[in-house]
Amino acid sequence: MIETLSTGGLVALAIGTRQPGMIVGPIAKFLGVIYNAVFNLIYGVIQSNSLGIAIILFTILVKVVLVPLMYKSQQSNYKMQKLQPEMNKIKKKFEGKKDAESQQKMALEMQKLQKDNNVNMMGGCLPMLIQLPILYALFYIFQQAYIYIDVVGANYHAIADVLISIPVQLRLDILTDMIVAHKVDIDVASTTDMVKLINMLTATEWNTVLTSAGDYAAQLTPLLAQKSSIETFMGISMISKVGFTFPGIIIPILAGFTTYLSTAVMTKKSVQSGGEDPSMQMMKSMNIMMPIMMGGMCITMPGGIGIYWTISNLIQVGQTVLLNKYFRSKDAKESKEVL
Repeated sequence: MIETLSTGGLVALAIGTRQPGMIVGPIAKFLGVIYNAVFNLIYGVIQSNSLGIAIILFTILVKVVLVPLMYKSQQSNYKMQKLQPEMNKIKKKFEGKKDAESQQKMALEMQKLQKDNNVNMMGGCLPMLIQLPILYALFYIFQQAYIYIDVVGANYHAIADVLISIPVQLRLDILTDMIVAHKVDIDVASTTDMVKLINMLTATEWNTVLTSAGDYAAQLTPLLAQKSSIETFMGISMISKVGFTFPGIIIPILAGFTTYLSTAVMTKKSVQSGGEDPSMQMMKSMNIMMPIMMGGMCITMPGGIGIYWTISNLIQVGQTVLLNKYFRSKDAKESKEVL
């Protein structure tokens, strides 16, 4: 009997089944080793909520490692903020002059001002761009913990073994609607495919499985209890899309709020000194749009990614405040030495 279940030719896989590419793949593999070590450290002390705690500690560790990049980026932003009043004067000087010659002169004066003050417009962006492959890699390892964390992988394979031991027709009756709903092609006789499906199923779908599995429910129950204990943090699944239900919706709200807080702290001085400058008005708009976008994105992503983003933002706020304080103190000290 054929045990492969097709979903009507749909080949688009859910986010959880995508694999990182040639650049992100090695980064994800390297970070996954560290992630697994952090998780094992936590799991050796406490099993309940262990994945959420591991994500928080791992996020802190990543942010600590990236401090040199953050320093360079914040230093460049700080210098740009100091130059903002002078840049506004140059813009005012050429206000209303839209001809090519005037615009070229303004650009040259801007470049000279930045060069004289050892400021690079791209200085604040480059360190952030370097971090992008790391961010992509983190998304993969948080979405697919069963690949990178040994304990989670062993739990998933044990669940898959029980599901595959269920008679074929009953297995198809239980899983068909779920596979179609998640828009994936699954071979219900393949352990690899079943593990991917396990990573997608929600708590409601697992209740349906247990209700329909008959005697096999007794084998699945303790394994699913272990899975829930590991993957649930403060009542929120770290591997499922949080959606609009409570308490999961708290994560997108926190992600959006902390994004706003982070961008507001980083751009506060620039926006205040920018007046009616169009670029500053655009920055104000972005400071509102970005939190809304991040909150919306986190609704459709696993809870672990929202936790990472929230903790990362909070650390960013702290780093920004401390570094700006350090730069101001350094400027004051250098000014006294000159006098």
